[in-house]
Amino acid sequence: MILRRVIECVRTRNWIAVALALLALSASPIARAQALAEALPADALAPAFLAECDARAAASGAYDPEIAGAVLALTNLGVFDRDAFEGVKIGFCPLRVAGGPVATTSCADDVILLDVKYADPAQRLVLNATLAHEMTHYLQHQEGKAASGDGYCASAAYAADKAWMEREADAFGDAVGELFVIGRAVEVRNDCATAVSVYVEAAAPMAGSDQAIGFLTVAPGMSAHWPERSTSRLHQFYAETAENSGEARAWRGADGGRRRFIGGQTIQLREISLPAAAPADGPFRLTLSCTPD
Repeated sequence: MILRRVIECVRTRNWIAVALALLALSASPIARAQALAEALPADALAPAFLAECDARAAASGAYDPEIAGAVLALTNLGVFDRDAFEGVKIGFCPLRVAGGPVATTSCADDVILLDVKYADPAQRLVLNATLAHEMTHYLQHQEGKAASGDGYCASAAYAADKAWMEREADAFGDAVGELFVIGRAVEVRNDCATAVSVYVEAAAPMAGSDQAIGFLTVAPGMSAHWPERSTSRLHQFYAETAENSGEARAWRGADGGRRRFIGGQTIQLREISLPAAAPADGPFRLTLSCTPD
């Protein structure tokens, strides 16, 4: 996918290459189709070659370190739940050397193969987006088999579904790749009847994002965005209701946890794993409620 090239160019600050890659996004469908035609589809590769790669693919919990890192990155970003990977084997394979694609997902065998080039640490961001693309195919296959039975993968219906499946996976992988570049915002929702002051720290803040140095005040029944973006759902926060509100409440961490001096006071941060608004877009969400625990 072209966005993967953009991500890699941004990572290396190769701005000329970024511009060229973005221009490629507007290239004619014919030119893009010709580029894709350079690689053979996976089902055109030698069965013995694919079988050898399938045999080397590992189950969840035994993935190669680079793949395990991509899985962790995707789950931390809120793209997939960890359980989504329980039924799929994933491994590296020299697909491009064999003339094949950079990645492929077997419908019948629940195996994802990724070209060996993605084992390079320099390909980390592109690996994340590629795995998101292939996991979309895996989940599409699971839905098809659940609806039509195990024979679905050899059916005419599957052959007819491939076109829309590829469009969906392309769009999803590109959206996830963009999220890794820009991060998610944190949306703070105040469900209390009084204003709330909140301070948030991200476990994986985006470089160059705004650095907050004080409290964010959120009006009752309203939402506001914390200025720092992140690529992980793991955060720490402190919040308190407005003084003399008649509804005094504070959200603080346990004794011995991380402390900060903010707004003229020492606060105790509380760890939290925030849900994402949607797998491939939207913010992380922190909801504060004054309803008794």
